[in-house]
Amino acid sequence: MASFNSGLNPNVVKTDLDGVFYPEFEIETKPGLATVATEDIFHQSTADNAAVQWEVFKGVGYWDQRAEEEDVAQGTPRSANKITFSVANYAKSVDIPKNFFDDNLHGVYEMMVRDMALTGRLTREKVGFGIYRGAFASTTTADAAYLCSDTHTTISGATVDNKLTAALSTSSLNTAITMLMEQKGQDGTIRGCVPNALLVPSALYKTACEIVDSELIADTGNNAINVYSSKYAIKVYQSPFLGAAAGGSDTAWFVLSKNHGVYRFVRQGIVTDLVDYKYQRNNAYIYKAEYREVYGAVDYVGIVGSTGAGA
Repeated sequence: MASFNSGLNPNVVKTDLDGVFYPEFEIETKPGLATVATEDIFHQSTADNAAVQWEVFKGVGYWDQRAEEEDVAQGTPRSANKITFSVANYAKSVDIPKNFFDDNLHGVYEMMVRDMALTGRLTREKVGFGIYRGAFASTTTADAAYLCSDTHTTISGATVDNKLTAALSTSSLNTAITMLMEQKGQDGTIRGCVPNALLVPSALYKTACEIVDSELIADTGNNAINVYSSKYAIKVYQSPFLGAAAGGSDTAWFVLSKNHGVYRFVRQGIVTDLVDYKYQRNNAYIYKAEYREVYGAVDYVGIVGSTGAGA
């Protein structure tokens, strides 16, 4: 009987490596842990070329009361403030000596591939959450202001503030929710954005859960309901890629509605490939993986952020 070995079956080798790679790269997240695939934090979209171009839409404004037989008032919708997001390519390869694979000494090739998948997933999270890490100082929307700023200029010429500096507390969260509900859109109308998610760094997750998820008002002996859990049903999310360890802040926090303006555009999902050892001078397989995507903040509407640094 002919022997069954990796040299005769490169497709089997790739299948085996993929069986280690994909479960680690596409690992399911636990409740409360936000990823770039979390719709509440990043709207999911696709890109059909190397760049995504977007314009902000200004609506028709409030409706007008009209008398019988009077002409219907005409709205003036507009699109303006074009913004471009350039798709980036992220890739990595690892050399796996044929003997390592054939003999699987101490599970070495499995550890190599699993680590490659893990770091690929972590790269995606680090890059994606850079949108929120830079919300006060580097991430800009289509109006050229920072994502969370007190100087957003609408297409209609008004100024909108969606930035706080207060530390996370029951009172500051209420202030942020009020700002979100009363936030004006590009046409000057109050949008009535309903809070859907509270996004915090890991250092604030305990505090955020105590504020939002307690049945009664947090940290008091008063027998009063907690409106954040009983009425708004706000979901609390954390990410280690928001905090100081990732170059962000341990005090910043964000309240988002379902119609926020942060997007993830995927041009190509994760794909893998294998170069057979037969074509390498050192008799090593080359296992490669890559994906293409970009993240961007289109508009300020639906988001209120706080630096948490105090006044």
